Amino acid sequence: SGSKGSSINISQMTALVGQQIVEGKRIPFGFKYRTLPHFTKDDYSPEARGFVENSYLRGLTPSEFFFHAMAGREGLIDTAVKTAETGYIQRRLVKALEDLSARYDGTVRNSLGDIVQFLYGEDGLDAMCIEKQKLGILKMSDAAFEKKYRLDLANPPDWFKKDYEYGNELAGDKESMDLLDSEWETLLSDRQTVRLINKSKMGEEMMQLPLNIGRMIETAKRVFNVRATDRSNLRPADVIPRIQNLLNELKIVRGSDSISTEADLNATILFKALVRSRLAFKEIVKAHRLNKLAFDHVLGE
Repeated sequence: SGSKGSSINISQMTALVGQQIVEGKRIPFGFKYRTLPHFTKDDYSPEARGFVENSYLRGLTPSEFFFHAMAGREGLIDTAVKTAETGYIQRRLVKALEDLSARYDGTVRNSLGDIVQFLYGEDGLDAMCIEKQKLGILKMSDAAFEKKYRLDLANPPDWFKKDYEYGNELAGDKESMDLLDSEWETLLSDRQTVRLINKSKMGEEMMQLPLNIGRMIETAKRVFNVRATDRSNLRPADVIPRIQNLLNELKIVRGSDSISTEADLNATILFKALVRSRLAFKEIVKAHRLNKLAFDHVLGE
C-alpha cells in the first residue's frame, strides 16, 4: 500500500505527542505575552509553549490540539513549497546537463564540443560496469591473510605436492620463489594502502568497483569444466608477470608529468588491489583450480 512509519509514530500514539515546533522554535507568543488566551501572561511553562503531554490514544486538550494544528500546518506548507522548489531546481539542472556526453577520448563535452571534464568522473569508470563488491582483505587477521595468499616454496604445504600439477617440480625453485615473494610484498602493500584509504569508513569491506572478477572466474570454470578436484597446470611464471603487465597497461590518465601520474594512481589504486587479490597465484591454483585455458579466458575478459 506504500504506507510507512517509524518508532516516533508509535511513541506519539501510545506515550506522548511531545513538543510542537513552529519556525524551529517553541510556540511563540501570538497575543500579548502569551500563546493563547487559555494561559496567563508571562507563562513560560512547557504546556503554555506547545508541549503536548498526551498521546493520540488519550486525546489532546483544546490548547494542545491548537498547537498541534499550528505545527502541522507549517509542515504541510513547507512540504509543498520544498517540492516545487527542488523540482524546479532539478529541471534546470537536467536541462543544463542534457547535452553532455562522454567521448571516445575520455573527455566529457557538450554539443558544441566544449570540454566540461577532462576525464569522466575523474576515474573514467563507466557507472554501468560498477558493482558493490567485498574486497575481503581489510578485516582479515595477519595470520589468515598469510594463510590465504602466502606460498613458501622452500617449505611447501602438503596440498602443493598433492593437488598441484607441478608441485614436486617447483618446490625450492628460485625463480618461482622470487615471483611469489614479490607478489606477497605487493599484496601486503595493497592491503596497507586500502586500509589507509578506507580508515574513515571503519574498515568497511564493501566498495563500488568495476568488473566482478569473482563472477568472471566462476564463468570461466563453468565454460572450461574446471572441477574442484582438478589439478592446476599454471606456474607462477604464467600468472604473476601477466597480471603485472595487464595492470601496467591499464592507463586511465595519459601523460607522464607528476600530476597525471598521481591522477592515474588515484583512479586505479582500488581496482588494481582488487585484481591482485582476486587473481593471486595461490587463489587461482588452490581455491579455483584454474587451468591455462580458463586463466587466459579470465584475462581476455
